[in-house]
Amino acid sequence: MSIVTYTVNHKSFVEAVEAIWLKGKYKSSTVSKTDVISNSAVAIYENGWLELLNGNDKSALSVKVEMASTDTKDNMFIFDIEKMMKYIKNMKTEQLLITINDAKISLVGQGGSKAVLPKLLEHTSMALITMIRAFNYVEDEPVIFGKTTMTCIIPVHGNALADAIKFCNLVGTATFKIDYVEGNEDFDGLETLTISSSNHHRTELVEKVMPTNGSGKGNATVEFSAPIDKFCINGDMNIITGDNMPIILTGLNRKMVIAPYIRVD
Repeated sequence: MSIVTYTVNHKSFVEAVEAIWLKGKYKSSTVSKTDVISNSAVAIYENGWLELLNGNDKSALSVKVEMASTDTKDNMFIFDIEKMMKYIKNMKTEQLLITINDAKISLVGQGGSKAVLPKLLEHTSMALITMIRAFNYVEDEPVIFGKTTMTCIIPVHGNALADAIKFCNLVGTATFKIDYVEGNEDFDGLETLTISSSNHHRTELVEKVMPTNGSGKGNATVEFSAPIDKFCINGDMNIITGDNMPIILTGLNRKMVIAPYIRVD
């Protein structure tokens, strides 16, 4: 039986698992409801980093956390996020020990706290998870995801984007629109990005105009449904998209892709 133990900062690990879970409001028919991307996570250890991945038929996410291992070999395991979160959020510890064997995952914190979970056998969205894992944004090079060439790149600050999503979520439909025009300089001489949301009957509209974090390129109008504020960091990020194209959001040690939301009304 093979056994490997990882040591990771507890706070960083909890934040990473929450980010790939992406629990929040999503569009469902004409209403919004609380949901998650999925309850299964793929964890891949490689070169001192643990990459946590999740996905469904519309999105995929990746967050990396630095960690130490008793074994230098690459390793992969799959776990139930909801069960994992129930225990790690209630552990009062600075460092978390994660021990993996052929069938189980053991979580040990300081002070004697311990939980044991079963390993899962598979994730139902490995195809899209594999695509986001392989994706790498390189500045000034063409951005291609799958067979789609992304035409618009918008540099933003993660906190500003999160604040805009939170404000627009007040309308309650969990759908958001991005409007960006290259060279628009209406906001204190800076390029601007408009995030908006409207109710089902379009009788209410909220929007937030925010400056970009530098010069972007291309134009984009696209809608999506996902609580991406939960994925934002306090730092530089990039929105990569195009008219009615998928949306890729990148930041330090994290990346995600979301399918565009297509209105049927």
